[in-house]
Amino acid sequence: MTIHARIKDLRIQSGKSQEEFAVSINLKRGNLSQIELGKQLPTLDTIREIARIYGKSYQWIIDGNENSASYGEHKPAVPVLNEPKVSYIPQVVTVTPDDDDIISIVGQKAAAGYLNGYSDPEFIERLPTISAPGYRGALHRAFEIRGNSMPPLHTGSISIGRYVESLTDIKNRRVYIILSKLDGVVIKRVINVPEEQKLILISDNPNKREFGNYTIDYEDILEVWYWRGGLIRELPDPSDLYNRMNDYEARLTILEERQLQMIGKGKQKG
Repeated sequence: MTIHARIKDLRIQSGKSQEEFAVSINLKRGNLSQIELGKQLPTLDTIREIARIYGKSYQWIIDGNENSASYGEHKPAVPVLNEPKVSYIPQVVTVTPDDDDIISIVGQKAAAGYLNGYSDPEFIERLPTISAPGYRGALHRAFEIRGNSMPPLHTGSISIGRYVESLTDIKNRRVYIILSKLDGVVIKRVINVPEEQKLILISDNPNKREFGNYTIDYEDILEVWYWRGGLIRELPDPSDLYNRMNDYEARLTILEERQLQMIGKGKQKG
């Protein structure tokens, strides 16, 4: 059962409507509806309120573990991804005054600090933000790319990712943004190997000597974001084959123009 389903079940068991339950935890009914539908994750403040009002532990709310102490006796879990459940969720939901969602951007300069500040609300709140159609819900974050391992996403491009709640949700050969203890933020195509407790990270760049594939252990992973799209600052240089095709097309265009000119001159003489 997901965190969304647990919160919905808790509301139903309490005998409250969405409006009543939302008011009891200082939340808008629309946000509660989005949480129950699985389109938005609850903030840490919301989890605290649910734990305080309804006598549940943080851990039960997050991963369904019944063995944790209830509110007041429980210390928040270390914000590290655990398999098969994820006991950490992003703690900051960023919205405009009109409750429209905006996306925090982790730039290249902030990437080093993000490794330590990814679970710090104050750090996240200092990051620049953007809004983009089609990326609603407090599940998205943007990262500025460094390197050329995933063309056409080159240095300076912005990639937008949707938060992955569990490593079991990773689909093979899809592109993900991964925050790890060893590598910081990287973007790679991924193959999940649960029996080995590892991910295989694959670069799309064909130069495998410089951009080789490698593995990462589950225990070293802090966050995973499913790549949803991004902003490409410049198009990559065309390949040699593409250049040759363009040259051929250009020469054919010149030949066609010359042929038309010769036909026109022939008609004039006739």
